[in-house]
Amino acid sequence: MPSAYFKTEGLVIKKMPFGEADFLVRVLTKDFGKMDVLAKGARKTASKLNLHLDILNHIRLQFVKNGERLPTLMDAEIIARYDDWFSDVDKLSIMGRILQVIDMVILPGAKDEKLFFLALDFFGTAKNEAEAINFLRSFFEHEGYGGTLPEEHEEKIIKLWPQLKN
Repeated sequence: MPSAYFKTEGLVIKKMPFGEADFLVRVLTKDFGKMDVLAKGARKTASKLNLHLDILNHIRLQFVKNGERLPTLMDAEIIARYDDWFSDVDKLSIMGRILQVIDMVILPGAKDEKLFFLALDFFGTAKNEAEAINFLRSFFEHEGYGGTLPEEHEEKIIKLWPQLKN
């Protein structure tokens, strides 16, 4: 099967070591939904990719798909950084819990441009737990759950966000 090259924007929601020198990067993308891409060699000190793949970076990425294998990241550049979320422990906690819920609820490959921009807007403007709760309520409503939590993840979400308990 021939290779296919793609370009899109994404928000880095998770970055995990993979093999000896690679990262597996989970990105919420504008055009492909949530997806994992393999950043080969990105853990090496000389890697140009590593700097662009920090969690909560809004990036422009290029990747190649080769059949059934994981898409391979070819290039990335930062569009925006949301470094303010790393400025204190409370913001860091909110950010981590929001990203966990997004990762838990969104299915891979479910393209949703509105959700992508909803997430960018939240991380670009919100700064406290009350705004995070409002975002989560909007997120669940957008995903079709109305005023309820996703049943299959309800227990885990309540552990992260006890304020959402009905």
